[in-house]
Amino acid sequence: MAGSSPGTSVKPPSLGGERSGARKACPSPCNRRCAPLECTFELPKSIHISVKQHEVREMKSERNGEVGNKEVNSTLSVSDEGTKSNESLVVWPKDRDGNWGNAFELSLSNFVRTISSSSQVEEVSIGLDMVSRGASQETSRALVECMKTIPSLKSLHLKNIGSSGLSVSDAEAIFSAFGPHSTLQTGGVDFADLQPTEAAIVKVLVDALLQNQVLRHFKLSYYGLRTMQEGHEGSVMRELNEYLKSPTNVLTELIMWAVDDGEVIQLADALGLNKNLQQLGIGREYDSSHCEGIGRIGEALRTNSVLEELHISGLTRVGVEEMEALVGALVPDAASGLQPNTHLHTLRFQFFALEGKKGMKQLATLLETNTSLLHFYLERLNILKSGSENVVEYVEMLFTALRCNTSLKSLDLTGCNGIGGKDVLGMIMDMLLHNRSLKEIKLKRTRLEEDGDAEVVYAELRGRDKTIDEELEKVIQKMDRVPPNSARVFLCGNPKGGKTTLCQRWEDIQLLSNCETKGGQIHDDKLFKLSSHGKDNNRTSVVIPKWLTSKFSVCFKPSISAPSSGVLEPTLPSSAHDLPPSSSIKERTRGIEVHKMVWEDMNMSLWDLAGQEEYHTFHDMMLPNRSPNGDCCFYFIVCNPTNAIQRLYEKEPMQQLKRDIYYWLVFIASNTRRSKSYLPHVSILMTHYDLWGVDKEKEMLFKQKIKPIINKFRNKFQLFLEFDEGLEFIEMENTSRSSSDAMELKQHVLQYLKKISLELPKILKASVDFQSTIMKWRGDSSKEPFVKWDVFSNSLSQEVMEFRSLKDVGPELLEKIKKRVAVSLHNGGHIMYFEEIDVVILNPHWFCQNIIGHILFHCSELNDQGAIAANGIISWQDFKELVVDGDTMCGGHFEEILKIMTKLQICYEDGDESIMIPSLLDGSPIPTNWEEVFGSLPEAYTYVGLKLKTADESITKLTRGFFPRLQVYLRDKFRRAKTYRLYSNTKTLSLFTKGISLIVDGVELFILLDMEDSINIISRCCGGGGSENRRVLKMMIDCVNDFRQTPTLGCPGVIFEEHVIYPYSVENALGAKKLQCISKKQLREEVVDKILRKGDFTYTLDWVDEKGVSRYVHAKELFEEKEWLDILQRRSQKVMDMDKVLDSRLSAKNSNAPAASIRSNNDLVRKDSTKRFIADEIDSLKRLMQHNHKEVMTRLDELEKNIMGFQEKLTSRVCSNIDNLMECLLQLNNSNIPKLPFFTKSAGRGGKRILLKMVPGLKSYELQFMCEHRDGFHILKDQPGCEVEIGNDQTRKFGIVMYWGLTMSVILLKVGAHVTAGMGSMVPDLTREFATILDSPGLLDLAQPRGDILDCLPEELKKQPHINLQDNEEAKAWLVQILGKKCPGGIQRLFKLTPMVYTSKFNQKGGMAWLCDEHRDKGEQDGSLRRR
Repeated sequence: MAGSSPGTSVKPPSLGGERSGARKACPSPCNRRCAPLECTFELPKSIHISVKQHEVREMKSERNGEVGNKEVNSTLSVSDEGTKSNESLVVWPKDRDGNWGNAFELSLSNFVRTISSSSQVEEVSIGLDMVSRGASQETSRALVECMKTIPSLKSLHLKNIGSSGLSVSDAEAIFSAFGPHSTLQTGGVDFADLQPTEAAIVKVLVDALLQNQVLRHFKLSYYGLRTMQEGHEGSVMRELNEYLKSPTNVLTELIMWAVDDGEVIQLADALGLNKNLQQLGIGREYDSSHCEGIGRIGEALRTNSVLEELHISGLTRVGVEEMEALVGALVPDAASGLQPNTHLHTLRFQFFALEGKKGMKQLATLLETNTSLLHFYLERLNILKSGSENVVEYVEMLFTALRCNTSLKSLDLTGCNGIGGKDVLGMIMDMLLHNRSLKEIKLKRTRLEEDGDAEVVYAELRGRDKTIDEELEKVIQKMDRVPPNSARVFLCGNPKGGKTTLCQRWEDIQLLSNCETKGGQIHDDKLFKLSSHGKDNNRTSVVIPKWLTSKFSVCFKPSISAPSSGVLEPTLPSSAHDLPPSSSIKERTRGIEVHKMVWEDMNMSLWDLAGQEEYHTFHDMMLPNRSPNGDCCFYFIVCNPTNAIQRLYEKEPMQQLKRDIYYWLVFIASNTRRSKSYLPHVSILMTHYDLWGVDKEKEMLFKQKIKPIINKFRNKFQLFLEFDEGLEFIEMENTSRSSSDAMELKQHVLQYLKKISLELPKILKASVDFQSTIMKWRGDSSKEPFVKWDVFSNSLSQEVMEFRSLKDVGPELLEKIKKRVAVSLHNGGHIMYFEEIDVVILNPHWFCQNIIGHILFHCSELNDQGAIAANGIISWQDFKELVVDGDTMCGGHFEEILKIMTKLQICYEDGDESIMIPSLLDGSPIPTNWEEVFGSLPEAYTYVGLKLKTADESITKLTRGFFPRLQVYLRDKFRRAKTYRLYSNTKTLSLFTKGISLIVDGVELFILLDMEDSINIISRCCGGGGSENRRVLKMMIDCVNDFRQTPTLGCPGVIFEEHVIYPYSVENALGAKKLQCISKKQLREEVVDKILRKGDFTYTLDWVDEKGVSRYVHAKELFEEKEWLDILQRRSQKVMDMDKVLDSRLSAKNSNAPAASIRSNNDLVRKDSTKRFIADEIDSLKRLMQHNHKEVMTRLDELEKNIMGFQEKLTSRVCSNIDNLMECLLQLNNSNIPKLPFFTKSAGRGGKRILLKMVPGLKSYELQFMCEHRDGFHILKDQPGCEVEIGNDQTRKFGIVMYWGLTMSVILLKVGAHVTAGMGSMVPDLTREFATILDSPGLLDLAQPRGDILDCLPEELKKQPHINLQDNEEAKAWLVQILGKKCPGGIQRLFKLTPMVYTSKFNQKGGMAWLCDEHRDKGEQDGSLRRR
């Protein structure tokens, strides 16, 4: 076990840290069976020590003053019972990897002996926990003295020191460890939270540090004064200032909590010239009035050259003027252009730090222009939370500013739950196009994470880790950049739509544009304009000038569509234009035809995508994916509506046309990177107008039917695609007389491309300069259609002038720049270049049609003579013949072409004689059970599974080519994965039509395609390897997500929503028609409600399987270990926060009222031990998981039990001290009535619910009381109660009593009492209704209802929400009066509560409580209670 001696098993402290008496073996790691707490052994290099108290009760005899043990001297009087405390030390060791081991106990004397014999201890931290009665001052002094005797000690950190109970002499003794005789190199002191730090104690520490000549680094954390008293303002900081100004100070880290603005100002005065402080944390008081301290810190930063981290934490509000001063120090000066401070690299804002729009503007200015910040935290920022006004606007300001940032490496947005939605996801993805420095964005507990959209950002960032080179980016930033001058137009649509005809028309226009005329060239922008008037608003028109018609009179004929207008249309020779539109003489497009032309100053490539589905497995690879290297594109969905118009009067005539349009919209959206500003532009083109536009009645009816369909699609895809404004579709003729349509379409496309080219990131000018060279290469018939990378690279060096000037750039970096140029040329449609391939394809048409199109045609059912490939497999020889048949020039380069196709995951070599093309697999069905593939073993299996389901399944889908490429990718990645020896006779990898099976690190996996909207990843592992099983599953999920996000091979427009498959369902997944699962989003919501808010760790999910059998599973079985640890940590933090507030409230009261005070002290001792165990165990488990340790699940279960135990202790503490926490209830106790009232209302089926809001018009409610047992208050399910009618003059009194009950319920919910004390059946609604209250730290202000709970109260109380002492007295009197009328026979009959008195059995003499029958009877039996 980590941190223990070799071969030793050490049990961690028991739940709550209770000492169980003498043990058979020593609990320390010596393993020599010595007496408990008394042994010596070698301590490790790093340890943490906390003090544990053991209480021993003693009693004094009334007769002779004899002192004895209670259990021995049973005749002694209990009236003079007392206690004394024994202390021992709990030691946590840390191993070499930084993992905390299990704790063990030592007595103080034995620890001194042990430490004196340990020669390697270098780092010690001590939790004195004085504020919680942890270490006595004597023990603290002794521990510090012991530290001085350790010659190897280099670092000492004293934590949780309560200065208010510490005398100056004790402080001098404790802090002498840092005095003039200290040999420590680093040190630190943390004063206790929620307790004001005394200036006199800080002065003692400062005096010791001033005399130290050895220390190099020191950390100090202190808590300011919550209530400023006269003469105390800034006193702690005055003491620290003296030290900060000293040239010998070594204070490198200072954290100040709940301080007044005056202290911040004093710190700022010393900060400007300070040469040592590297990290500063400021938590200013929430209720501070007009402040200037943070602004003064900003002014000090102008001269400070050392501070690296500034954390503005807690509830600190930063005013607009303060923010302006802070930002002014961190952005370039307008006059000089120089940034005053360039040393600060980390900045943190939390909660209420920024104020509205002005604050956000200043933040945006900082991010946009700062050149030195590396890490930026905006954790749980209030203005970025859901429900915050203008949150979307603020988010857009944030990510727009980040486009220009060039230094930031990480951005933390944890807890900003207003960050969510497709628009915001698009903003982030657009920002990442421009920003090339960001490597990490944390979106934990944001709406993006809840919706699964955060994974898109994470996958994008993981991909950037492999492609972004900081040194490369710096060089590129200095190179010349220009707007993109190239673009791609994609013609999508089913067969016989008219895509190829449109390309021909555009080629004709290109010929005309290149012809010299007496008037010059044709200027299309002055000739063509989309018509938008009258019934022909989708039609096009063209006017040809006389000089052009006379020059080309032989090529123009009068238009049949407009005979009276004199409009002429350019036509092809009769041999071409006389062909019918659906002529079969021309062979259908195979693969993709790519046409090159120049439109004005824009280099265009037209990509005509073949309509047959067999080619679609390749199409999606060619669709552009927005990149920072220029990516102008335009989409046409080309449709032939002739058949639909012929069936206009039939049922659902538009169904096929509707499916065609929808298919291609989904296809484009699925293969395009998410965006907000750069959505793919789509125009819908209805061709063959010359055939269906003749019948005007049918034309009108067709438009009436199709336009609503298209408009519905436009609304559906509005966050994914961009459409022509006000134009549902465009009409085009398909005869030779349709060139005017094509000319107008050309202008329509150009107008958009020119606009978008100015908005997209600029590209390297070198890529523009090299385009002419590529054109020359392509025009030379002797050149091959592809070249090796080194040839392409050398040509770049020779032809591009800018490369000659990069003399200071090394050869490796120069190659990276050239590859960036190649990517830009690829995005412009000039070449095809993929970084994985050492080849540049100079002619995309050749590769897309002659090679890929040719192969897919002959290997599929499209081939009339039969497919050459059988179940996706083609022989090597047949494949080679196909390549040569497609282009005879490639016969000698067959292996290079095969390599290109293999790298693009189109195929792979299956042995020495065959090639597998997975997209053509059709004869390998998925097995029906696990054993059919993997066999079986006698050991039990653990099963886990996850469904990756398309989040926007009606908008995006996994396109046909994605899964076949994924199969090749996984096969290549894991075919050499190690397997355990038991699998030596098993085939470790197999491909199926819609699946792949493989074995990775001994885990058996299936990855299955489920329709087009999800991928199921299921795995099993034998021998109890649950942890390993989940690790491999998570690795596989990351692989699939990363592959999905890749621009060329993936489906970057698709977002996966994770669904956890129930383990039993995984076991039978292969033969099941439908897998039983739950979405992780829903699971998290349930967990937040059941565990994080309610503290109910027993939460289970149930479902009915396919056979109708009811099954259930514990929630934690559906989470990864890290996820479950995060849940445990978040819940523990909630109860720890409550514990701190209770400490503060109870210490502030300084109460001696409850008779349970002695018992409470014992609870505190055990509670603090549990707290330490929980905190350190969480830290240890985080490290342990990195090594996939087998102990993880066992230790997670133990951590869960400790948190539940802590909740029980916290519940008991609240219930034992309720009179101190809610003084108004003590008045009820004095009035001889129960003190925990609440109201209920009917909830159907005879049930009841706590009244959360007054029902308008309802004046009658049920009054009830809780049982007041100190182990945990609870509601009585069968309590009759009494009806209370509310008059108008009683509304305020009723509201105050109602407020008491709601406050008590919320307090109990926050500590998890409803789980441990039986409240769950009556208050399930509170965790949802008061989510914001339960999720925030602290208790409610009983004198001032606020927020959600105020909304529940009557209107009269809302108008005057402050509740004073008189209000409480009147409410109490009203309640007493009600009970007097309603309970003539006594309270016990109506409420089933009995007034009981605690006896001295548990040192609770005199305490009175109204208890239920069960607690009453149990207390009378064990003697702890007696009737009043």
